[in-house]
Amino acid sequence: MLPTSEELPEDLVIQILLWLPVISLLRLKCVCKSWCDLISGQNFITKHLLHNQTTYNKNMNVGFLLLRREKTSHNYVFSKLPYETLEISSTQAVPSSYLGTDKADKFDIVGSSNGLVCLCVHDSLNIILWNPATKETKVVPQSQISYPEGKAFPQDLGFGFDTKSNDFKVVMILENYDHYERKRFSVAEVYCLSTNSWRKVHACVPGYILTYNIPRRTYTKGMLSWWAHHSGGKCIQCILSFDMSNESFLATTLPDNRAIGYRHYSQRRFFVFNKLVSLVIFIEDSELSESFFHIWSLLEFGVRESWTKLFTIGPLMGIAKPLGFFKNDSMFLENNEGQLLLCNLSTQEMTNLQIGGVRKSLQIITYIESLIFVKGENDLEVQNST
Repeated sequence: MLPTSEELPEDLVIQILLWLPVISLLRLKCVCKSWCDLISGQNFITKHLLHNQTTYNKNMNVGFLLLRREKTSHNYVFSKLPYETLEISSTQAVPSSYLGTDKADKFDIVGSSNGLVCLCVHDSLNIILWNPATKETKVVPQSQISYPEGKAFPQDLGFGFDTKSNDFKVVMILENYDHYERKRFSVAEVYCLSTNSWRKVHACVPGYILTYNIPRRTYTKGMLSWWAHHSGGKCIQCILSFDMSNESFLATTLPDNRAIGYRHYSQRRFFVFNKLVSLVIFIEDSELSESFFHIWSLLEFGVRESWTKLFTIGPLMGIAKPLGFFKNDSMFLENNEGQLLLCNLSTQEMTNLQIGGVRKSLQIITYIESLIFVKGENDLEVQNST
């Protein structure tokens, strides 16, 4: 039994605890052994996460994690931005698993799901899973899978939650070159948190990841997606999607270049907008120092005709890059001074959030707090969240 007063039944105490943030619950684990067992138990962890995901509580418990490089120290730090205020509530250094790396290293946020964040050092296989709320980290072991037919070169990663197996997965796409056949093809591997191991994905990968654009990946509705070329034609660009549960691939051709406002100096970035994979075409006019955005959303995976154009934004001045979406009519941008901006897509009104870092170092993701372990002890029965 929990140490409650006679006026408060145990079930009521649990309901009260569900409303508390993770930091408070971690402190309450020190009250007594029974409370520690309760808060550490799988049943409570799942209830707490589901409680945070409900529509009524979502705005209070969902926020953003901003990765930035400080201008003075040049250190990478993470700042939490609550959904309601978009003001920094806390800042912490990059997890200790990365200490000792060169300050020149660039860090990528691979993804975030159900309170866990996957990070990697840019252009390396140094990968960790991190719970920012509990500050627990886990270094992902490097894959020991060999490819006798040739050398395999990692191209990109993805991270998400598989609701079918109740497991977190890191997906790695590799380019395999067969020296004997003199041909290249893509292969995939999956790391499962529950087994702490990598294995090959047997499904054929129908494309090649394009690695010169960040962010080049996104995750929604149990599907990881990357910007890619069709394996059957180098000039046919697509999004390559991976079903986390079925472990199968699907390619969706992008809209026609003329339709999406393509220019040779445009950037293509993928984000989640209203739970849909969305393509942002960022066009810069260096002569006029202006930029434009064309925003499209994919209504149905695998159906090219379901691409729908939502907005054309611009001309804008002094914008370095788009970062992602806030609400249905707002988008995060970074300006040329490394400041975080919020743009109203309907009015094009800009708000400087007075948060910044080294130019082009900003990355932002949606994030929800949870008590989930990163060591693989959990057996979750939850839906995909952020």
